[in-house]
Amino acid sequence: MSKLRIALIDDDPERAEFIQASLLAHDFHVVACVILNDLNIVDIKSLHADVILLNMDHPHRDIIESCVSQYELPTVLFTQNSNKDTIRNAIDAGVTAYIVDGIDPTKLENILEISIEQFQKHKKLLHDLKETQEKLSDRRDIDKAKVLLIQLHGLSEEEAFALLRKNAMSHRITIGDMARRLLDAQKLLSGQ
Repeated sequence: MSKLRIALIDDDPERAEFIQASLLAHDFHVVACVILNDLNIVDIKSLHADVILLNMDHPHRDIIESCVSQYELPTVLFTQNSNKDTIRNAIDAGVTAYIVDGIDPTKLENILEISIEQFQKHKKLLHDLKETQEKLSDRRDIDKAKVLLIQLHGLSEEEAFALLRKNAMSHRITIGDMARRLLDAQKLLSGQ
């Protein structure tokens, strides 16, 4: 586990060097040691890091959100700031773990394991939520399109669905997409 590729981001250059040396001494693989002000210069994605260790005296939500969204990696925030609003903002911004303490290399391996598992679980939940929302949206649009076909052509519900499916297959798109095309065309024709 200690061969994870770690990107260390810190807002204090001296502390960053000390932490990097400490991590290397404990057999961690640090692929980047970046000072917060230089974050835009370094391409962390190209380093193929597995996790980000973000060490900040004063965590700012916008910086955290930028790291989380830009790199899409488990992000462990180390700070001495125990303010409840700051913690809440950091968690809302997407940190995987918020540690109010210094980075202790002897405990880091367990923290990283838990953070990576949490990140993967959260990512799966977001994927499942998106998939469910898409299915619900498809279902809603398919039902609307079937009603439209029933009204326009006097079809049964089964016939309307079969017509949607046939057209979706011939256009090599999903039934949901076919339904949305039909609904968009109906809006255009009715002048909406």
